[in-house]
Amino acid sequence: MSALQGPEETLRPGSARELFTTYCAISLQAFGGSLALTERTLVRDKRWFTPKDFLGLYAISQVLPGPTGVSFCVLVGDRFFGLRGACAALAGSLILPSVIVIALASLFQHYQHVPAVQGALNGMGAAAVGLVVHTAARMSRSLRGQRVGVAVALATFGAVALGGFSVRAVMLSL
Repeated sequence: MSALQGPEETLRPGSARELFTTYCAISLQAFGGSLALTERTLVRDKRWFTPKDFLGLYAISQVLPGPTGVSFCVLVGDRFFGLRGACAALAGSLILPSVIVIALASLFQHYQHVPAVQGALNGMGAAAVGLVVHTAARMSRSLRGQRVGVAVALATFGAVALGGFSVRAVMLSL
């Protein structure tokens, strides 16, 4: 069970086990990336973070080495329960999807030339793009009234999307 904490009425997970099961649930529902589902779960459903705190922690995970999702779940776990929480969140995020991906890869080797399989993969790619755009729009709401934040976001978008700079180069320059 979670308990109220602080004036912003955010909650905290009751245990490292709750972190583990939450990340298991997120990882089993997330297709094409888990950012949208993670934000909805941790900010709106569980209320473990304010939108601003979520965005701040996500920004930190973007500049750490390795996959952003892995860095983020480690930071979330560490924030609440230290190393034990980081390990619980990471295990919840990786164990079940890894088993499923290995099984699906085995099946894909056999059925990859079937037209219906190829069509399904194309549809999943398009859905993933829509999900990213929707999540970016929702996360950008936390920048309302923050001129510097909006300017940095627009400059970053311009440098990467229009200027051809790599994400790594832009992040390092910030």
